[in-house]
Amino acid sequence: MNNDRYHIKENANFLKSLGMQYGNVLNRTTMINFVKDAKEKSSISKSVNFGIMVKYLVDILEFFEEIRIYPDNKEPIIRYIAKYITVSPYEIALSLKSKSFLSHYSALYVHDLTINNPKEIYINTEQTLKPRNEANSKLTQGKIDFAFSKPMRKTKNTFLFRYNGIMYTVFLLNSKNTRNTGIIKKKAFEFSKAINVTNLERTLIDVTVRPTYSGGSSEILEAYKLASLLIDINRMELYLKKFDYIYPYEKSILLYIKYIGNSVLFENLYKAWYKRIDDNLNFYLDYQIADSKLDTNLNIYYPKTFDIQGVLLQSFK
Repeated sequence: MNNDRYHIKENANFLKSLGMQYGNVLNRTTMINFVKDAKEKSSISKSVNFGIMVKYLVDILEFFEEIRIYPDNKEPIIRYIAKYITVSPYEIALSLKSKSFLSHYSALYVHDLTINNPKEIYINTEQTLKPRNEANSKLTQGKIDFAFSKPMRKTKNTFLFRYNGIMYTVFLLNSKNTRNTGIIKKKAFEFSKAINVTNLERTLIDVTVRPTYSGGSSEILEAYKLASLLIDINRMELYLKKFDYIYPYEKSILLYIKYIGNSVLFENLYKAWYKRIDDNLNFYLDYQIADSKLDTNLNIYYPKTFDIQGVLLQSFK
C-alpha cells in the first residue's frame, strides 16, 4: 500500500476535510457512506474496497482510530474516532443511542461539579409517557423502609470500551418521561462539539433521586457545595412540580442544602416546600445507609459522616 496504487494518500487533505463533515465519531454505516462519498468525489480508485480504505484511514493516514464497544454477551460494536481533533469518551458513549443525553455522574462532570474524572459514563433517554400508578402513589412508612433497605435498582444495559488506554463502562438509562425538561446543549472541556446534557438544576435533582448513579451521597453533597451559588430556585421548584415524584425528594434536597451552609437558599426552599414535606414520614437520603442518623426537623435519615463533611446550618430549628 506504500506505493499509493489506489491514489488514497494523494487525496489525504480531501479525506480529512470530508471526515470533518461526517463527524468525529462514525459508526460502520456512516463510514461506509463516507468511503462511498470519498470515491465518488475524488481521484481515489473506484475499485478499492471498504477494508482497504479503512486500513488507510486508520493505519496509514491515522485520521481515525477504530475501537470496539462490548455490550453484555453480544458482538462488539465498531466506532471510528477522529484523531485530528480531541474527542471525549463521553461522545463515544452518546453515539450508542440516538437522541441520548448525559446525566447523573456524567452531567456532574460536564458542569464541573466533581473533581473526579469518572470512568463510568451515564447516557440517558426518556421513557414513553406512562400514566401515574395511583396504587403506588400512597406512601406508608413500611413501603419507604422496605424500598430503601435494598440496593437501588440499576440498569443491566451496560457497555465496555477502551479509549486512550482507559477502560470505560457505559450505563444506558431510561429515565422518567419529562418531555426532555432541562436538556441543554453544552460544549465542555476536551469535547469536540456541544453535546446534550441535563442542565444544572435537572442534574442536581437526578443525582438526588438516583445517588448510586452519581458517586453516592457524599459525592452529591460536594456537588451541591460547588453549585450552591448557581442554583435557580424557581427553576428547581418548577421541575419538581412537573416531575411529580411519589417520594418526597424535597427532603433530600433540603438536607443537602442544610449541610452546605447556604441559609438563604435553605430558608426559601423550606418555606416553598413545607406543605409537601410535613407528612410525618421518615425518608432516606440514600439506599442502604450503613451508619445513619435521623434529621428530626426534616424527617430524613442521612450518613453520620455528613456531620464532619458538611457545614451544618446550626441556626435552623
